[in-house]
Amino acid sequence: MQKVLVTGASAGIGRLTAVAFAKKGANVAINYNRSESGAAETLRLVEAEGARGYTVRGDVSVESEAARLVDESAKLLGGLDVLVNNTGVTRFIPFPNLDAATTEVWDELYKVNVEGAFFCARAASKIMQKQDGQGVILFISSVAGMLPRGSSIPYSVSKAAVIHVAKCLAQVLAPKIRVNCISPGVIQNTRWNDRNPDYDPQTYQGGAGAIPLGRLGEPEDIADAAVFLASDAASFITGINLPIEGGANIK
Repeated sequence: MQKVLVTGASAGIGRLTAVAFAKKGANVAINYNRSESGAAETLRLVEAEGARGYTVRGDVSVESEAARLVDESAKLLGGLDVLVNNTGVTRFIPFPNLDAATTEVWDELYKVNVEGAFFCARAASKIMQKQDGQGVILFISSVAGMLPRGSSIPYSVSKAAVIHVAKCLAQVLAPKIRVNCISPGVIQNTRWNDRNPDYDPQTYQGGAGAIPLGRLGEPEDIADAAVFLASDAASFITGINLPIEGGANIK
């Protein structure tokens, strides 16, 4: 039975990822920072699948907090097999508005999206190495990290850095710990969409009509990919970045 920690699991992709692992029989630690009620709802859904769940508060952007929340999660779970680094933040700034990309914006996005993910991965890797050396670490990035698009330039650049952190760690932590990255495209029913003033599912980045598979993504699409990459079926996969965007960026 897998023991899984999902960061930023109080809503959206994080929530559905926690539930997807629970459906496969995993016990899940549900990390949140501000939304205790959201984490409680995720816990309810996890337990409804017959799995054990735990909510663990912690701000991943603070190095000591990241280490604590990973350690606490491992103690509650009785070990740690899988870390899903899902926590992320953004600011909605049109790309041409360079003056709005201030030091404060860059620092906030890098601290959470890049440094926070690294801090959690580092702490998780130490626990995995002390167990039997086996483990899986997953990063959730974005197609904005692959292409010059997204909610802002700082967001796009930070997500590109997330992809590269995953690749670096895949090399360093092999052969026992596998590290991979998932880059979602336009995904419906997420907190990101709720806060994006330009989001309209019919028109955003061309809507479903711009996607060869004919629909926008759902959080479940990302969750299912995470479960696969954490499974034995992916035992020979490490260091990849998997775009999940319905073929929108076919070259």
